[in-house]
Amino acid sequence: MKLSYNLKLSQSLKLTPLLQQSLKFLQASQAELDELLEEYLNDNIFLEREENDTRIKLSATSSQSKNNSMNSDDEYYNIFENQSKNQTLREYLIENLGIFSFSERQQIIFSFLIDAINDEGYLTETFESLIDSIPQQPKADIKELEALIKLIENSSFPGIGARDLSECLYSQLNIIENENEIIKIAKSIVIDHLNLLANKNYEDLVKKINCSRDNLDKAIKVIKTLNPKPGLAFKKINENDYIRPDVTIINENGSWEVYLNEDELFKLRLNNKYEESFKDIPQDSISDLKEKLQEAKWLIKNLQQRAITIIRVSRAIMEHQKDFLEKGELFLSPLILKKISEELDLHESTISRVTSNKFILTPHGIYELKHFFGSKIHSGPGKTLSSKAISGRIKDMTDNEDSQKPYSDEKIVLMLKEQGIKIARRTVAKYRDKLQILPSNQRKK
Repeated sequence: MKLSYNLKLSQSLKLTPLLQQSLKFLQASQAELDELLEEYLNDNIFLEREENDTRIKLSATSSQSKNNSMNSDDEYYNIFENQSKNQTLREYLIENLGIFSFSERQQIIFSFLIDAINDEGYLTETFESLIDSIPQQPKADIKELEALIKLIENSSFPGIGARDLSECLYSQLNIIENENEIIKIAKSIVIDHLNLLANKNYEDLVKKINCSRDNLDKAIKVIKTLNPKPGLAFKKINENDYIRPDVTIINENGSWEVYLNEDELFKLRLNNKYEESFKDIPQDSISDLKEKLQEAKWLIKNLQQRAITIIRVSRAIMEHQKDFLEKGELFLSPLILKKISEELDLHESTISRVTSNKFILTPHGIYELKHFFGSKIHSGPGKTLSSKAISGRIKDMTDNEDSQKPYSDEKIVLMLKEQGIKIARRTVAKYRDKLQILPSNQRKK
């Protein structure tokens, strides 16, 4: 056997504990952050709780410069080593996938896939969009994403990671052992005929599937036992819970100002008593204490960084939503993550983390920061509207319609046209479906 030496160059990303902690804090909601800080407080003698009910405003002059923002290349980390004890759908997926051995490339792709799965368990972004977002060379391809999303589906609740309702229900039917005629009929319905089922066109279903009415009824009964939103099994609901806004925007002398609701924050500071006594201890016997002190300083620094980032992102979003602030939800402007990312020189994944589970109190109610992002719809020559603004107008119309004479999709198209919004009937139908509004024939009472 011949021995030889080979020289191989490779790059690997090692995140410091400081940056790992920063990412964890940035992703956490206020409730999750409170739990994390309670653990740190109980475990570190150099930390103490600070009581303060003031609020912080970040002015344009006090914003951090772009040079001080977090380097986007440092954003990616081993998702299987940074878990929160409070198990949401995201933590559940990370825990289940953590039993496998993945390359660094696969871990980065998984982090984007998991971030793209919403609370209901659906993959909300197209593979093409994900491929553009994932910073890998060579670029991820569709087959690679399909294989990894299949692993997510197989290692979690059936249906999680599906791209639409049909795929979600089929995944659940697919795990039923001893498949019989009834299951085959059920699969045929969810794959090709969900619209007929939704409209209760049972006679057409019998003809299309070529089955008896009795078997059809049995198949429908099976479908009704399936879970159309499997991710909600991880949504912790407590009747005593309420949404605590992270930031507030108010009009002061004609100018919209964003404030951090610091009175809602769990604030920590260094315990001066222990820090002073620490100086008198011999240096050769305080290695553990030095680590704890450094940890406490890191934690406080990361909390400050989190607060500043939330403020910066909130201010940037609201700069684009002044029509909403003045007139309400029907006047939301189109906005994408990339726009805010470029303005603040932060990576899109950072903007995504900041806007997830973070809420802002506006003159029109409390909204998740993510709510203000929406694609643009060309509604006329030189005119664009946010997709969410159009959805809001459609919902407003159907909420105020005569239940005896509900508006058809064609009628909604004409009503929108009168408002200067020109969109196709199929677009109205698409947004109506997303709003879970039934067709006009099923809304009639």
